[in-house]
Amino acid sequence: MAARSDAGAATAELAIAMPLLLLIVMFVIQAGVWMHATHVAQSAATRAANAAAGYQSTAAAGRDVGEQTLAAIGNGVLKDPSVSVTRTATEVRVEIVGEAATVVPGVQWTVRATVVRPVERFVPDGAAP
Repeated sequence: MAARSDAGAATAELAIAMPLLLLIVMFVIQAGVWMHATHVAQSAATRAANAAAGYQSTAAAGRDVGEQTLAAIGNGVLKDPSVSVTRTATEVRVEIVGEAATVVPGVQWTVRATVVRPVERFVPDGAAP
């Protein structure tokens, strides 16, 4: 039986393996972009909650701070963010939802950050909390 030549086998293997390897690398980069977008959303939600929870502050003030923070640090990485601020007599709840920037075509990962803070209140000297 004659031995068959392996000529061209490496090229065929490379043609099959390289697209798969590049796709894996792109998904790793996509995960990094998603994590960065999550951190941006969390930072904006924290700043919005702190602003809205201040003594005699409003939910609108918190929403404005959240939108300003997103405009400053999340312009390229967080797409179509929405800022929702709810303030009651005792707590502030901020939720930011958006989409991470896309590296892999057709992949859209949702980013969500929620922060809840107690509302600052005035307690007169000597009064029970």
